[in-house]
Amino acid sequence: MEGAQGILQAALRDNQSPDREPCLPSGLKDQTILTHDEAEIHISSGALLFRAGSLPAHHAVDNSGHFHGILELSGGTRIWEATSSTTTLASEMSFPLDESLEGPAPWMTLEQPSMTLAFGRYPGTVTFGRYIAELNHPSAPIQCSPKIRLRKVGLSQIFDRLKHLQDVRAVPFASTAPEKRYLWGQLLLESESEIHNVNNGTLEGDIDVLSSLLNSDVWIDLSDKKKQSVGGYYASGTYDTSAELFFHQMLLSIELDRRIGTCSSHEGHSSGYMLIALPRRVAWSVAMSRRFNQNLAFEEFQSTAPHVGHYYRLVPQTKFAQMEKVLDVGYALKWPTMEQVEARMMVESGWCRELTCQWDSSSSTFLSGATLPGPAASWQVLTCLIDSSPAHRRALGGLHEMRTQSGFQYLSNTYWHWECIVGKVLGAMEGSKNVAGWIGPCLYTPDLARVHYVRIYQNRAPERMTKQDLRGIEGRSEPLGTLQDRYPVTDFHSPSLGHRTLINSVRVEKLAFAPRSTLAGSVDPSRDEHHVAVQFAANGCSYPVRLRHDVSFIAAAACFPSSHLLFNDYKYQTTQVDKLLYKCEWGGMSGRVDKGGDVAADDLKGPDKDKVLVIEAFGPADNAVLARAWCSYMGLSAVVACQDHTCLACTIRAAYASRVAVVIYTLQQQYDDTEPAPGARTGPE
Repeated sequence: MEGAQGILQAALRDNQSPDREPCLPSGLKDQTILTHDEAEIHISSGALLFRAGSLPAHHAVDNSGHFHGILELSGGTRIWEATSSTTTLASEMSFPLDESLEGPAPWMTLEQPSMTLAFGRYPGTVTFGRYIAELNHPSAPIQCSPKIRLRKVGLSQIFDRLKHLQDVRAVPFASTAPEKRYLWGQLLLESESEIHNVNNGTLEGDIDVLSSLLNSDVWIDLSDKKKQSVGGYYASGTYDTSAELFFHQMLLSIELDRRIGTCSSHEGHSSGYMLIALPRRVAWSVAMSRRFNQNLAFEEFQSTAPHVGHYYRLVPQTKFAQMEKVLDVGYALKWPTMEQVEARMMVESGWCRELTCQWDSSSSTFLSGATLPGPAASWQVLTCLIDSSPAHRRALGGLHEMRTQSGFQYLSNTYWHWECIVGKVLGAMEGSKNVAGWIGPCLYTPDLARVHYVRIYQNRAPERMTKQDLRGIEGRSEPLGTLQDRYPVTDFHSPSLGHRTLINSVRVEKLAFAPRSTLAGSVDPSRDEHHVAVQFAANGCSYPVRLRHDVSFIAAAACFPSSHLLFNDYKYQTTQVDKLLYKCEWGGMSGRVDKGGDVAADDLKGPDKDKVLVIEAFGPADNAVLARAWCSYMGLSAVVACQDHTCLACTIRAAYASRVAVVIYTLQQQYDDTEPAPGARTGPE
C-alpha cells in the first residue's frame, strides 16, 4: 500500500511541477500582444472545442429537432469519445440510419438519445455528446385513419410469404406486376378502381398505404421498450393469436422496408432518411423486421405429424454468437454463478439450432438476435444470466419492469443500471466496470437480502442544461475567450491545483438502504422504493452521504498536448476531497450532510454560480466515490477528468460548456490496480 501511495504522490508531484506548466514559446516570451493566428497556434492548438448541432426531427413533440454534441480539437480534428463499456453490445443497442457515414454518427440513429458513444471513458459517466442528446424528446404519436383495409390472412400464408421474402432478400426489389398483385390481391382489401384512386399505382403510394396501416393501435408498439421482448411469440414453437398478430406485423413491415429501400436508391440516399420520416411506431416496426429477417430463418418442418397447423420452424442464425456475448458479459461482471451459466450454455449449445423452450421472453429475444436498439438489450442479456439460476428468478422478477433507477444484490455483489444514481456513484470504485450498461461488481450491503431487487427513490437534479443553453456553448467555452484581433498575453494564465497533499484518510464504509415508508410515511409496499446513502469513514468518524438527486457525470475527452493556458474569465476554485464532508454550499445549491465537523475550512464559500469547483480526488478510489456522492447529495452534475488525459484548462472549459459547476479531477494511476483506463492519450483521437 505504501508503494502504491508513493507512486500516486510522485505522479501528482510530477504533474504539478513547473516544467509541465504550459508557457509561450521562447520566441514569444517578450511579446505582450498576440495576433489571432499566433494565439490559435500557441494557446488553443490541440485544445478541446465544444459545439452543439441539431438535425430536423420529423414528428418531434416540440418541433425542435434532434440535438447532438460535437467535440473537436482546435484545428478541426474530430474527436470520437472513448467508452468505458468493457463488453459492448453496439450492434444490439444502436441502429444506424446511414451506413455510408464515416465513423460513429450518434445523431443518425433510430434511437434517441443515441446509444452510440453513450458511455463515458470512466464507469458511471456519459459522454459530452450523450449529455447533450438527453435533451431530445421522442417523436409524437400520429393518429390517422387508413383508407385501405387488410384482408384476413392465415398463419400458413404469412409463413409462406415470409419464407419467400427471406429467399429473395438479396435480390433488389422491383415494383413489378406480380409484387403489385400480391400486395393488393393477397394482403390489402380493395378493388382495382379504388387502388388507382388511393395508390395511383406508384411505389411512393404503396409506402404511404403500408405506413398508414402499420400506424394503427392494432399492432404491437415496438417503440415501447417493455414490448420489445418478442421472443415469447416464437420461441416455444406454438403460436397463439398474439403470435399471429406479430408475424402479420413483420410481414407488412418487411414489405414496407423493401419498397423504402428501392425508393431510396432511386433518389440516391440511404433508406434511413426515409425511415426517420415515418411515424415513430412504424419506424420501430421496420427496424424489428430487419433484425427479424437477418437473424431468424424459416425452415421447413419435416415431421409428418401436424405441428400446430403449419410446416415451418424458426431457427436463430446467430444463436451461438449471442451465447458467447452472454458469457462475455458474465465474465466481465464477475457473475457469482458463472458455473451455472456455463452449464446452461453447454446444454443449449448441444441442442439443435433452435432455442429450447425453457428461456423466458427476454432471454429468447436476445439469444435469437431479435433485439431492438436502445436500452432493452441491457436488460435482456442480464435476464439470460439470471435464467441460468432458476431458483433466483422470482426474487429478481422486478428487472422485467426495466426501471432505470434500480439495481439488485446478487449473492456477494451488487449491480446497478448505468442510469441509476447508485451506479453512477459506485462506478468510481476500484474494480467497478460498465459492462453492457450495468455497473458492477459493486459493494455488498447487509441492508438487503442476498438476492434482492431494489428500486431507488431519488429527486430530479435541480439544474439541467436547457435547449436555450445550447446556443451559447461555443461562446462560453472558447479557448481564447472573446474572439478578437489582438490578445494580451496577460489575459491568460496556467491553471494549477491549490493543494499537493494526497488525501488517504477517506474510506467507503457501507452502502446503506432504508425503505421510503420509514422516512416518508405510508407508501405502496409493492413499489419497494428505498433511500440510499454511502457511508464514509474519515478522521475517526462515520459520515453517511445520501444520494438524493439524479445528477450526471460527464467524462472529459482527451486533449493534446498535455496542457493549455486558460483565459482569465474562466473562474474556478480548488478544494481537497475531504473538505466535502462538512457543511457547504456551491453553485447556488446548499446542503448539510448527516454528520458535521468543526474543521475550519473556508475554501467552500458560496453560492457562486459563475465559478467551477475543482475537487482534487487524487489517491484511493474512495476519494472519487466521495466526490460523486457529494455531488448527488447537493444536486450538482459534474465533469469527471483524469489528469493524464485532459488538462485542467480544458476540463474547466468542459464544465462551462456543459453548464455544470463541479469538476472531479483524478489521476490515471488510480485505475492501474484493475486495468488501464481506455484510450490513454497518445495523440489526437
